[in-house]
Parts: sequence; structure tokens; C-alpha cells
Amino acid sequence: MSKSNLKKECLPLSEACVYGTKQSDGFVGIRYDKGNIKVFFPFGYSVPESADEKFFRKDILNLVKVLSRFAKKCNEVEKESSIKDESVQLPILAYIHVFSFFLDNGYYVEKESVYKKADGGKINWSKTIKRVRPKIAGNYPHESAVYFNFITKKSSNNENELITQIHKFCVYEAYEKLISLLGYSQPEKPTIPFNAAVFSAVIRSKIEKTFNEKHLLLFKNMLDIIQSHGIKSDDCKTNFGTKDFEYVWEKLIDHVFGIKEKNKYYPKCSWSIFEKNEAIGNANDKSCEAKQTSLRPDAIMELKGNKKIFVLDAKYYQYGDDGKNKSGARDPKTLPGSESILKQIAYAEFVETILRGQNNEKSSVVSNGSAQDDKRNADRDNVFNAFILPYAANENDGKSYCLENFGYAKCEWRLNTSMEKSYDRIYGILLDVRSIMQRHPFHSDDDMADLSNVILEKVPERFLR
Repeated sequence: MSKSNLKKECLPLSEACVYGTKQSDGFVGIRYDKGNIKVFFPFGYSVPESADEKFFRKDILNLVKVLSRFAKKCNEVEKESSIKDESVQLPILAYIHVFSFFLDNGYYVEKESVYKKADGGKINWSKTIKRVRPKIAGNYPHESAVYFNFITKKSSNNENELITQIHKFCVYEAYEKLISLLGYSQPEKPTIPFNAAVFSAVIRSKIEKTFNEKHLLLFKNMLDIIQSHGIKSDDCKTNFGTKDFEYVWEKLIDHVFGIKEKNKYYPKCSWSIFEKNEAIGNANDKSCEAKQTSLRPDAIMELKGNKKIFVLDAKYYQYGDDGKNKSGARDPKTLPGSESILKQIAYAEFVETILRGQNNEKSSVVSNGSAQDDKRNADRDNVFNAFILPYAANENDGKSYCLENFGYAKCEWRLNTSMEKSYDRIYGILLDVRSIMQRHPFHSDDDMADLSNVILEKVPERFLR
């Protein structure tokens, strides 16, 4: 079936996709019940500007990619916060990618010529001279090169047709398991009988020989579909998503803006247990240190050539999206509370301690008291705090992260004193969800510089040295 013959039978994707609304159970992902599919995006993810369904398909694929990449890693935080095992057995990302390739390009057809070493067939002399070492016959000066093997054009019609038939099988499998629920009519049924061993061998052979990234990605997704064939799906129960998107939000922020080696900035705590001296009847001087535990900031951002460090805490709160009161203003009750504020200050104090220790190691002992004070102030003025919250920006150019500094949190007793520090104000930053989910593979110095500038633009001048 030609891709042009596909017609919609069900509701358009614009009605299947749900934007800007938080579900009662917090679910984000693909959920269907008795044949009716709904795709729930996280709040703060804006509706596409165009009604063209290719943009909705792109959004669905993007959502699945983000969940596939980050939701499994939520096990590090809390087991119940990840996508359930039964929900990720089906390779939904592979289904979407293989069918999207079909919509855009039709069925895969091998177009490249294949050559092999043989003594028969149409000889390709250019490839023969480059790849085959000739035998030298005759004596000088009447020597000549003699070729006993040649590079000939290989007839691979059967193999080429086979990979096309396998693609047809994968397209139909994707349709049966998922795509039919997105409203597309049924593509051609495959005529080739399923054979996992043969299909896998052919696809792996293509993967080994392919340098075209587009085709390589297609083959890998086809292989995922072949390997998962036979898994039963219950349309009434199977979902793909998570009810705890806040952990995915944290991973996104860390991936885009955070440094990889942030363990050194984890403040650790421990217990020391006194050992009782039975002979004397009281505690002695020996102590037994209990296992250490760490507080973990979501992300630590460092800029190259810049001594400033930013402690980032990703908060999947509704303040930037639908947390609005009756007057139309955003509701401060949907912002991080005292516990989060205090923890953020504790993180920053520990980072300041680390910086001071590093600077002490690098510098010699300073005898002048004022110089010591200046150095101490420099340490404390190089650390900044920020909460990162989601929202839907009014304009999204797709080329940068849309950011807005809307205010700061504080502890009353720490401000308005001579010892106020740069990190005592935790700045609230709104980050457009669509922009970070579409661009999340990118981790660039320019993007981190943009975030730092948005934070620093509201920092008092006395902290900007």
C-alpha cells in the first residue's frame, strides 16, 4: 500500500492528544481503554501552533523518547516512580518510529548495489584494482598483472525483496499493536511467514553494512519489533507512561544543565555511636560511625571559565502553568515550601565549604586579615541557588530554552544582614516544557550560559564580583 493511500478512520490526533491538564492520578504518557487512545502530555507542554497532524505525531514520538530514556532511571529514586514493567515490554518507541518512516518514505527498498569477489559476473574494474592483489606474470621488462579473482556486481534481488517484506511485517505489527489506535487505516498485510531467526539475521546483516544513520535507526527499531513479537497486549490494561513525571523532570534538568561528576557536592551526614564499657558501666571514648547518607541536589551547573556554581532543584510544580487563582495571577501556594528552601540553602553551604577547601589548597597562607575576609567573601559569592519549574511559554522558537526569572524564595532571618550570602535567595526559574523535551539531548555551554544569565540578572550587584 502506498503511503498516499492511508486514510484516517478515527478522530484526529489533535483530539487524542491532551495538553495543559494535569490528570487526577498525575499520569503522563499513552493510555487507552477499549480501543480509545489518549496521549497525556505533562502540564506546561504547549499545543502545537499548527493543526498539521505531523506535528502531533512528532510530539508523541518526542514524549515516548523522553519517557523511554529517563523514566526507567527513576528506579534509583523510588521503585514505584518508574514506568511499570508490564508497560514497557512492548517497544512502543519502535512502533512509532517504524510507522513514521513508512508514512514519510513508504516501504524500505534497498537501492545500493552490492559487490562481491567472484570469478564470474559483470566485472567492476575500479573496485577490482583497489581490492584484489594481482599475480605478476612474465619477466622484466615484459611483466604483466594477471587477475584470477574479480569484484563483480552481486545479484541481490531476493535479499533486497526480503528486507522490504520484513519492513512490511514490522509496519503491520506496529499498526496492530498501537498505530490503529491513532486512527490510521490498515496497511498491507505481510505475505511472508514470521521467522524470528531469519528476520533477525537479515536485519543484523543490514546493520553491520549500513552507514546511513536514518536507515540504521530504522533497522534497529525493526529488530526491536521482531524480538518482541509474540508479547500479548491487552488493550484494556496496557499503558505506556508514568504517574510520577516529577522524577523525569529532575532527570531532564540534570541531563541538560548539570555536571556528570556531582558526587563531590553531596553533603553527607552520619551517626557516631558510643561504645559502652561493661567493666566500668559507662560510655568510653571510642565511637562507632554509622553508615553515611547523602542529600542529593538535583543538578549542579558549572560554566567553563567561570568560577560561579549554580545549585539547581527541579520542581514539577504547577505554579507556571495552571496554578492560577481567581484573580488570574499565579498562586504562590503552588511554589516550593520551607523544607525545600532550607534544603537548598544547606546544599549551597556545603558547596561553599568545598570551594573554600579547594581555594585553601591552591593558595598559600595569607597573613593579612582583610585579604582573608575578601577571600572568604569571594567563596560565598560564587554559589547561587535556583528552583526550576515548568511552564508553557507564549513563544517558542525551537532554538533555545525559554526561561523566565519570576522571583526568589528566602529565609527571613538570613536576609538583611551583613552576612547575607549569594545563595540565600533561591531564584524561581520557569522553563518551557516543550523546548526542553524537544532539545533534551543537547548539553551545550551556550544553553548553560543562558540559564546563568537569567538567574544572575536579578542578583543584587554586591554579589556579582
